Amino acid sequence: MIRTLLGALTLLCTLPAASQTPGDSIALATAVWHTSDLGGGAECRCAQIDLFGSRQSISVVSYPPRGFETRIVHLDRRAEAMSRLGRDAGADIAVNGSYFNVRTFEPVTFVLADKKVVGRTTPQELMRTNGIVAFKGRKGRRMDIFRCDTAHYDRVTHRYRSALAAGPVLVDDGRIVEYDSDKTFYTGRHPRTLIGKRAGGEVVLVVIDGRFKGQGEGTTIAETAYIARQLGLVEALNLDGGGSSTLWTAQEGVLNHPYDNHRFDHAGERGVPNCITVTRNK
Repeated sequence: MIRTLLGALTLLCTLPAASQTPGDSIALATAVWHTSDLGGGAECRCAQIDLFGSRQSISVVSYPPRGFETRIVHLDRRAEAMSRLGRDAGADIAVNGSYFNVRTFEPVTFVLADKKVVGRTTPQELMRTNGIVAFKGRKGRRMDIFRCDTAHYDRVTHRYRSALAAGPVLVDDGRIVEYDSDKTFYTGRHPRTLIGKRAGGEVVLVVIDGRFKGQGEGTTIAETAYIARQLGLVEALNLDGGGSSTLWTAQEGVLNHPYDNHRFDHAGERGVPNCITVTRNK
C-alpha cells in the first residue's frame, strides 16, 4: 500500500497544476473498486471516489487487444441504446462513440467504419475535435490514438480499417495535454467518456458519471485528463459525453449511470448512432 501511495504521489508531481491536490491522488490510489472478471484478460471495475471536492462515479473496462476484436458500429441516420447496439453486434463490451447531431443522428465528426467513410468533421466541431482513435487490421487488434485535423483524414482511410475523430486529446505520449479555453465544454463538470491505452498496449474505456449532485458530479476536461493519467494511460482521447456517456458489458449490463432519465440508475441510456464494440475471440 505504501508503495502504491508513493507511486501515485510521484505521478502527481508530473501533472499540471489545476484543481487537483495530493489528496485526490491518494483517493484514487486507495479507492475501493467493485471488480468483475470478464474473461480473456478483460475486467470491469466501478467506484465512487471523492475527488476535486466532489463525488465522482467512475466505471472502467480494460482488455488486451490481441484477444479481442475491436470495431466501430455505425447506424445510418438512426440511433439505438448502447446496450442494444452491443447485444445486436454480439459484443462483450461496448462504449459510446463520437459527437453527432441529436436531431438527425448524423455524425458531426469523421467516422470510418469497415473502410467506409460515413461522417466528416464539421467546422463547428473543430473547437474540441483534434484527435483520432483508429483500429488497424481485420480484427482491430492495433489501436492508435493521435492528434489529427481534417487535412489528414485521407491518410487515415488508407492506413486503418476503422476510426473515429473526437476530442480533445487528453494524454499524449504519457503527458497530459493542457487547454486554455473558457468554454463550458472544457471548464464545466459533465459526464465524460474516454478511450486510451497503457504502455503495455492494454486498451482502457472509461465513463465518468455527471450532473448527479453528491453521487456522480462529473469532471472538467482537465480533471478527466488527470483521471486518465492516474489510471496509467499514456494515450487518451475524450469521446462524446453528456447524456451519451454509456459503458456496457454483456456480463454486467450498463456499468455507469447514464444521464438521460435524470435518475442515478442504469436505465437512462440515450440513443447513439455509433459506438465502439469489443468481442472476445472464440
